[in-house]
Amino acid sequence: MTLFKTYDRAALDREYDNRRKVGNSAEISAPWETRGAEVRRQFSADLDIAYGVHPRQRVDVFPAGKRDAPVLIFVHGGYWHMRDKSIAHFLVPTFVAADITFVSVGYRLCPEVSVADITEDVRAAIGWVSENASGFGGNPSRLYLAGHSAGGHLSAFMGGPSGMPAGVLKGICSVSGLHDLEPIRLCYLNDVLSLSQEEASALSPIERVRAAAAEGLRLPPHLLTVGALEGPEYLRQRDELAEALRAKRQPVELVDLPDRDHFTALEAFGDPHHPLCQAMLRLILAPAF
Repeated sequence: MTLFKTYDRAALDREYDNRRKVGNSAEISAPWETRGAEVRRQFSADLDIAYGVHPRQRVDVFPAGKRDAPVLIFVHGGYWHMRDKSIAHFLVPTFVAADITFVSVGYRLCPEVSVADITEDVRAAIGWVSENASGFGGNPSRLYLAGHSAGGHLSAFMGGPSGMPAGVLKGICSVSGLHDLEPIRLCYLNDVLSLSQEEASALSPIERVRAAAAEGLRLPPHLLTVGALEGPEYLRQRDELAEALRAKRQPVELVDLPDRDHFTALEAFGDPHHPLCQAMLRLILAPAF
């Protein structure tokens, strides 16, 4: 039975099961932890700073070498129920070398909390960074947000009409992000997430942008990317958000990732020689808007 577009449940499950699609995903991601541990040994950092009372409501701050630096806030992936903020630490050297402070955000996970609760965690973390940036050498008026997979969803949501107040975030990057949660609700992931149809719509960046009144709408520039090997649903997720933003005359840039999958897409984000990383650095250091 068709559940979503042309997909039945089994086909939809296959589209969103990244570990099955990428058979060596563990081999790709295992070095991230090793490299992250090395980063924590070599770089100045303030780890596990609380922005809430839950043990996962913490941020890790890797300050740039100069004061008044722009701040990149990064939200990890894991389909809202796995991983933690340390998975992003391997990205730190590229951005700190460019005099950008890097903040990795932790958040509560499903099924302990809902996806809506997680969006509130990320909102609170951004608020904490905005209020405290000057204390760790960051510039609170130059905050940028990026995330991978579920973190891409959370980043796009925070940059959209239902996210942070206008002007707080100066740019958004979603790497392999989920911007339409309806297929997520209908596939195996909802066994953990328990999204209702109403929640899936309310928490989908594509739906929020489409529903927004164009008059007076001012969103931060969006940088959207997905690996060419990630499959048609992931490509649709990126392209439909881009179309919705363009329809509202909002700035958006797409970066294609030939020969990249869901996991190697994130590695491109931290590779200073890759066009994706270079686009992110331009967004922060030489903004066009």
